[in-house]
Parts: sequence; structure tokens; C-alpha cells
Amino acid sequence: MKIGLITTIGTNIGDDFIREGICNVLRCVFGPNVPSFVLINKHVPEMLYPGWHPYHLARLLQRLPRGGGRARQWAERLVSSVGLTAFDRCDLIVQCGAPVVWEGCGLTTQWRQQIWEQVVGRLHKRIPVCNLAAGSCYAWERQPHSVQTEADIVYLRRIFDLCRLTTVRDQVARMLFKSIERDAELLVCSAFLAPTGENPLNGDEAPILVNYMHVGGHYDWGQQINPDQWKSTFAELICRLSKRHRLVLLCHNDDELRLAERLFPDLLRCCPRTLPEYFDFVSKAKGAICNRLHACVALAGLGIPSVAVGTDTRLLMVKFLGLPCYYVKEAAPAQIEESIELLLNGRRNEHERLFELKRTTFLRYAALLRQTLFN
Repeated sequence: MKIGLITTIGTNIGDDFIREGICNVLRCVFGPNVPSFVLINKHVPEMLYPGWHPYHLARLLQRLPRGGGRARQWAERLVSSVGLTAFDRCDLIVQCGAPVVWEGCGLTTQWRQQIWEQVVGRLHKRIPVCNLAAGSCYAWERQPHSVQTEADIVYLRRIFDLCRLTTVRDQVARMLFKSIERDAELLVCSAFLAPTGENPLNGDEAPILVNYMHVGGHYDWGQQINPDQWKSTFAELICRLSKRHRLVLLCHNDDELRLAERLFPDLLRCCPRTLPEYFDFVSKAKGAICNRLHACVALAGLGIPSVAVGTDTRLLMVKFLGLPCYYVKEAAPAQIEESIELLLNGRRNEHERLFELKRTTFLRYAALLRQTLFN
């Protein structure tokens, strides 16, 4: 049993959370027939093709002085029809989470032609395809009620129709699929299911994890977010909380680690590099405040509550977990402090609530996959 995974590799450990949660469900669904996974980085679609494949020769046409890009696209379409990709030998193909719906997705998706059209479009009638934990990514101040452009409508209908099952992780994504007459079930992001086992309830002496990004998220999205205002808010929050709690800065990459060292040199810092290292480290916390939204989701999978501060509609996947969320321009130190203290004061109940939600979410993912693949 081979399962092909359309994913992101080596960019952000949050992508590993999404993928591992899906893999955990698939291992359960297939039971004794333990699957092996074929990982394809959607940002490097040529990974689909073995080194000897003529697809790689077609890519050389890009170097032609005139018309190279167009010639390459024509040649890629031609040689991709030969098949013999890594997915041709798979029994199932799964798109693993990540934003799928955003403004301009029908024009700017670099993997649309090379993965969805040239490979998945050719294989979907023979090999089942699923799109799990698909999300939206729109500026918080410009949340749409429907898909706005014809190119986006065509693309989103196309990928939905290529899949036998599509689930979404936030209400905006679900609403936008509904606006193009496609219905996807809303389920908590699969990153929630990445940590396994049941983490014990940590005591008062356990640290609060804090995660800081420059503008409160990945991008400004043209919302005129003032990074100095967020830095000041975060610094005041650190000052308030450190009077009563031990704080540890959780970093997801080297840039965050250097930023944390420069701005908050007195705080302990950690940047876990692997999933086991990450979950071993964060499992010792009692709560968190994060700009990295998938940190909130993964921590919830350990029964650890958090407060999310962000810049776009990815906040909604944390809100769907029943956790407090704030748009960075509206986040105030006292407000965030009050939210984390409320979570900590009721963390036994939160711990139990999150584990029960995790159990039912896992069962629902598994049931949908069994119904899709075996009925």
C-alpha cells in the first residue's frame, strides 16, 4: 500500500504537523496493511519524475533565449502524458492541508498545471484522490463571502471535482466552496492529530510558551500592520506574565530564533527541529501564546490550551478549536493576559475538552476516509 502525499517539505514544521496528523489517521484506516508514504513537495513538482524521465529534458527548454517558457510548458504537458511518475505507482493520493483558497489561487498556484492537471487529472479515475484539511488565507480585514474571480472559480471547482473527498479546516473555506456549489465538511485541521498519546496535565510550575513573529503573522497582507506596535504589545505582555509565570520563547525557524534573541535576550529560547523533539519540548508546557497558528493547533492536540494572535483567516482554524483568537491590530496586552489566565485557571477542563474533541475529530476523519475508499 503506497500513498502519495502532496505536501510542503523543509519550509515550516507546521506543514509536518498537518501531514503527520493525516498519516496517523491513514495508518489507522488501513490497519495491518501499513501504508508507506511517497512525499512530493508541491513547490518542487519535478520530484514526481525519476531522474531518467524526459520531463527533466523538457524543463531545459526554459533556457532558450526566446519563447523558452512557452516551449517548456508545451513540452511538459506532452511528456507528462507518458506517466511513470511516483504517483502512478500509488494506491491513494492525498493533498495535505495548507491554504487552498485565496485571492488569485486560480492564477498563482505554481503546482496547478504540473501536479493537479498533468498528474492528478490523468490519474484520478484510476487512483482515488483526497484533499484533507484545506484552508483559506485572506487578509483578516478583507474576508470574502464568495469566490470573486472566474479563474479562481474554475480552479477550485476543478480540484474539488478531481477529489473523492474534500474537508476544510475553517468556516471561510467552507463558505467559499459553497459559493461555487461545492460542499466540503468542516473538520479541525489535521495538525490537531499529529501528537499521539495522552499528555498529562501539567502543574503551575510548568512554563507558558510564547511565540513571536515580526508583524504578528507571516505577512501584512496590505493591512498596514505596525510591527512596532505589536512588538510593544508583546513586550508589555511578557513583562506582565513574567511576574507570575515562567516563560519560554518557542521558535519555528532560525529567523525567529535570532529575532527572539535580539528582542528578548533574558528569556529562555528553543527551536525544535524534528517532530519528536518538538512534541517532547512543548508537552512540558501549561499554556501558550502564539503567532504561529499551527503551534496552537498542535499544542491543542496535547491538551495544552493557547491564545492565537494573527493577521489572516488562518486564525479561524484555531477559533474552530474553541480557543481565543485576536487580530494583531486589535490585540491588547491586558486582553491577551486575561485570556491566557482564564485558560490556565480552567486548564483541567480545557485539557479534557481538547482530548475529547481530538478523539471525535480522529474518528470522523477515519470514518469519512473509510466511507470514501471502501464503500
